[in-house]
Amino acid sequence: MIKVRALIVGGIGAFAFVAGAHAADPPGTWRPAPAYDKPEPRYRELLSGWYLRGDIGYRWNNVGSTSGSAPVTTQKYDNAVSGTLGFGYKYQWFRAEMTLDYGAPSKISATTTALSAQPQYTANVRAFSAMVNAYVDFGTWVGFTPYIGAGVGATQLKSVNYVDTSTPLVTLHEGSQSVNFSWAWMAGIAFQVQPNWMVDVGYRHLSLGNIPGYQGAGSTNNGALFKNLTAQEARLGIRFLFD
Repeated sequence: MIKVRALIVGGIGAFAFVAGAHAADPPGTWRPAPAYDKPEPRYRELLSGWYLRGDIGYRWNNVGSTSGSAPVTTQKYDNAVSGTLGFGYKYQWFRAEMTLDYGAPSKISATTTALSAQPQYTANVRAFSAMVNAYVDFGTWVGFTPYIGAGVGATQLKSVNYVDTSTPLVTLHEGSQSVNFSWAWMAGIAFQVQPNWMVDVGYRHLSLGNIPGYQGAGSTNNGALFKNLTAQEARLGIRFLFD
């Protein structure tokens, strides 16, 4: 009988302890812990999708071949700086944009099999391109967004200070110009430093086309025709994102 009484008293005491502990909690707090909330992203996605961009670059230029009055043995297209302005639109992982690109004047020179006065052909060439580009963004990882892209457009090449030493050091100052189909492919990575600003570091291969040393060169006279000009370009830019 004593053992039964002790069990009853112990059970009542345990119940009273649990009830007292529950009563000590503030109202509404005795419930399961809330589920883990995913932290807010550092920067929210801006609603409009529109942006402006500006870039500076350095071009490693190349000339594919040169034709003229004598066979060309070596050729060189000096490196140059470049600049880009453009605007675009981003929707989820896809971006499209239009850009204007300027390649500063740089010297093309070509050496021929002639015995003296080399290089035989020289000219300064600058490039102005209008491009339409499309990109795929591969998501954002710790603030970094890698991407690839491609573009098509047109490039105006302008040649000045053309010299052909096969015509006793005659310099043809009028030069020439041509408008060519251009294409490009790009890759890079962007980092969002502020809600409306991104820094973009990228690479671009740009096809520029052909340019005669002076008007009519390569067709009606013996002037040089510089063919298949291209640029490998490293670029550093910023994007301003519209809210």
